[in-house]
Amino acid sequence: MLSKELIYMEMDGLVNNTGGRTIGMLMFGSEMVGIVQELRWMLLALVIFIIADFRFGWGESNKHYALAKEAGNRTLMDKYKWRTSRALRRTINKAIDYLMWLAIGVVFGMSLLEPVGIAHIYGAVAAMFVAWLCELKSIIGHFFYLRGVSVEKKTINGFFKAFAIAFAKRKDEDVGEALKEAFDEGKKEEKKE
Repeated sequence: MLSKELIYMEMDGLVNNTGGRTIGMLMFGSEMVGIVQELRWMLLALVIFIIADFRFGWGESNKHYALAKEAGNRTLMDKYKWRTSRALRRTINKAIDYLMWLAIGVVFGMSLLEPVGIAHIYGAVAAMFVAWLCELKSIIGHFFYLRGVSVEKKTINGFFKAFAIAFAKRKDEDVGEALKEAFDEGKKEEKKE
């Protein structure tokens, strides 16, 4: 019985020391570097999306803060006051989350796709696509808020209506308002029927 405990203690010492971790990194690190190199363009696009989300989120926070200041609401002013450390922490956490999505996609691809003859890269592509969709949803939400457009229906049709209104308002405020009124009247007619 004592010998098993000694063996476990010795194994624990091998795995939990710096040398053991280094060997583990040498074994798996080169494969991860190869995978990251294969996906470098997808990662670059994701970094661009994260930076865009950071920028639009900053703008939305500033707009919320200005509205709260104008209303004299101290609680909302404290809530929307810009805090660089919180913003950077959230952005870095988001990047790490998406890297985890990438790793899960690679593992999924290696374990389930390669045995059936499909390259593991497609698992990573699917994971990156999900990450891109999440970031695009966030960016578009910030963009619409900054342009004064609200997506009332959380559907594809509602999204396209809000997008068309935002685009029209960017070109001409009056045209955007007219388009919004036309969509609202169309909605009222649908309810009557």
